[in-house]
Amino acid sequence: MTQNGSTIFADIVAVNPTFAYVVLLFIAAGVILMWLIVKSSDEYSVEKSEKTAENFADEIHEGQGPVTTWLWVAYIGLIVWAIAYLIQHAAEF
Repeated sequence: MTQNGSTIFADIVAVNPTFAYVVLLFIAAGVILMWLIVKSSDEYSVEKSEKTAENFADEIHEGQGPVTTWLWVAYIGLIVWAIAYLIQHAAEF
């Protein structure tokens, strides 16, 4: 189903290839981050976290554990974004 060498949908929806690649990049990054979340939960079991946890008057429950891979990736991503933002908007400060 083509019209003048293009599909019918090209007349309805015009997609800039750059935006299409950005969307695909976000989808891939989301899948990778979800995998990191699931993978990170395997490293530290509930039993380990309960063993190192502290209770304060049975109201506050504090757990000590390692920083997971997911958190490291999130921290690095936020730092890179903050640096890029500051460089881009340095004249405003």
